[in-house]
Amino acid sequence: MRPRYKVDGHPVMGHQNRGTQSAMASYGASSSSAAAAENPWTPPYCSVVAVDTSTFCYRVCSICERTLADTASDCPVCSRRIPNAGSKHLYRLLVVSVGTVDRVMVVVCFDRAARVLMGCSADEWTDFLGAHPAAREKVGELLQGEMLRMTLSRSRRGNAEHLRAASVVPLRAGFRPVIDRLRRLYGVVEAGAPSSSRRGC
Repeated sequence: MRPRYKVDGHPVMGHQNRGTQSAMASYGASSSSAAAAENPWTPPYCSVVAVDTSTFCYRVCSICERTLADTASDCPVCSRRIPNAGSKHLYRLLVVSVGTVDRVMVVVCFDRAARVLMGCSADEWTDFLGAHPAAREKVGELLQGEMLRMTLSRSRRGNAEHLRAASVVPLRAGFRPVIDRLRRLYGVVEAGAPSSSRRGC
């Protein structure tokens, strides 16, 4: 499925409505003020406009959590000390969230914050996605419109393109993580056993 629209050059999957179009139109004029926010910054609320479902996570060393290239089988550092150190996935979820009525920004949810929304580890999500590829598009539909309280911060190095979510708290009573709702949708009672080869997320 082709991206519905783009923010800052990033493809974003989701359903556009008038509110979304208005929010997206205000992004260019307001993103600079968002980036200038003091660290950390907690808006009264954030409403999810859309989620980039083209990628959810990245692969890291299971020991030191260094980012691994797609072609690398093991960490070049840890493999010297630990044979078959292996790898795992961590989340990098790109969310377009509305901080206030006049400010729209792209927020990156890394592993700890993304787990609150997804409800499982990135490895579990990768396995689920391998068994149910269509679930990729459902994530944007399920999260769109959710009201969250996010504590936002800059990258420690100060050179990241987007703000990142240091913490995420759902505000809607009865909020259920994405994986719970998808398991019910697909009739999966429990998470299946890890697959022999993960397709990537």
